[in-house]
Amino acid sequence: MTTKEGAFAEYLGRLRCESAQCHRYEPQIHGDAGLLRRALRNAGVPVLELNAAPREVTDSWHAQATGLSAEYLVPIFIFGGDGHNTPNAPLGMGQEVTDQAWLHARQVALTSAIEASVLNLEMRRRREKAGWLQIGWHPESSQAIGNGLMLAWSSPLPLRRIRDFSARCPDLLVTGADSESLAADVAAQGISVARWRFAVK
Repeated sequence: MTTKEGAFAEYLGRLRCESAQCHRYEPQIHGDAGLLRRALRNAGVPVLELNAAPREVTDSWHAQATGLSAEYLVPIFIFGGDGHNTPNAPLGMGQEVTDQAWLHARQVALTSAIEASVLNLEMRRRREKAGWLQIGWHPESSQAIGNGLMLAWSSPLPLRRIRDFSARCPDLLVTGADSESLAADVAAQGISVARWRFAVK
């Protein structure tokens, strides 16, 4: 049975938006955050993880999200941030697409754009095989030491970046919302997460 989170994610995944469209998570509207993250990832909807980012970061990342939405005619979903400049786009804006070839082509191009996003941050400082992986914005103080990969986007998964980084640094400490579920999705794509550890919540 499809959950309301799953139905909403599938709806967003079929939308073609002629103007930029961002949706910000609100529990009373969108339901369980973990279920929704997983459903959005399954549907290939771009998800930006702002966490507790300060306003200047929120402004910058939101501008990037708006540009991505406009370029690929796709809705963006945002978790976190203070929400001052990310009002929810009204539902019903956009056209539901049934052409699977068009949707697939958009997804391929979109995933490539997420892989190359300037918001993802990789730091290689040491030759050791340990490091950290952060999902969404984290303060610079948490990134000051060691090898690390910060993923601004939790969907679509930038699998090539994750595969390359975890091959160099298989011993990873992972932090961020719903990180164990994300790791399961990574493992389902043939990338080993056996040596990943998860930060205590």
